[in-house]
Amino acid sequence: MKTKTLMMTGLLSMISAAAFAQTPVAQVHQDNAQIRQDTQQIRQDTREIKHDNAVIAEKKGEVAADKQQLRAEKQERNALARAEHAELKKGDLVGARQLDQARRDEQHAIKQEKHELRHDQKVIANHKADKQEAKLARHEEKVERHEDRVKRDHDAGKI
Repeated sequence: MKTKTLMMTGLLSMISAAAFAQTPVAQVHQDNAQIRQDTQQIRQDTREIKHDNAVIAEKKGEVAADKQQLRAEKQERNALARAEHAELKKGDLVGARQLDQARRDEQHAIKQEKHELRHDQKVIANHKADKQEAKLARHEEKVERHEDRVKRDHDAGKI
């Protein structure tokens, strides 16, 4: 009799466990696990975006410093051109030639600096565009998760 009772209780517990596994409660637990995983991913994305913002701000500071340096170099070039012109007025061709060479070297440095500045600005623009794409993708994922959550809540209300 005891064995029969134990067998019956074992069979009933197996049936109830199988029935429980097929209930919406298991689905709710699975959904909650997915929500936790999505939340972790969102936090990771947020950290990456904050890091990207810091990198962009640093690059902008470098670009501003480069622009200021470029202005200073242009002023120096103009001063050399004025000095060269003054030497030519005096008739000192050797001094004018030296100042001309110095001015040309300065002009070359300015062109190089402008090129680097434009390159830095392009890098910043590309980085911003990538960040914006990541934000849009993240927003779309949020909307999708919200729709899933609303559907899950609606289905849970039917239980």
